[in-house]
Amino acid sequence: MFLSGQGKSSGRPVTGREGHSDAELLCALPRGDPRALRELHRRYAPSLYALARRAGHHDPEPHVQEAFLLIARRADCHARTALEARTWIMAVARRALVGTGSQA
Repeated sequence: MFLSGQGKSSGRPVTGREGHSDAELLCALPRGDPRALRELHRRYAPSLYALARRAGHHDPEPHVQEAFLLIARRADCHARTALEARTWIMAVARRALVGTGSQA
């Protein structure tokens, strides 16, 4: 996975961004902050994997990675919306994951 290699502390990934809000993390993505992406991944990966599986992706990992890359590429768009960060993240992820499920 593209976000592997994180340190561990008490069984939880250490990203250095644990105390920041989702909106703050989104603002850090256009500046290329990898810790922000790691923290968003830590927070949202379980939900995105579940969404990918419900969408019919038998191997959800590449689809979830693509969703995170899309979130990172579009993070500056969040600042121009009135949406809560979680709502925006899940909407972008849903567009990336739903309707593209594997048929095999």
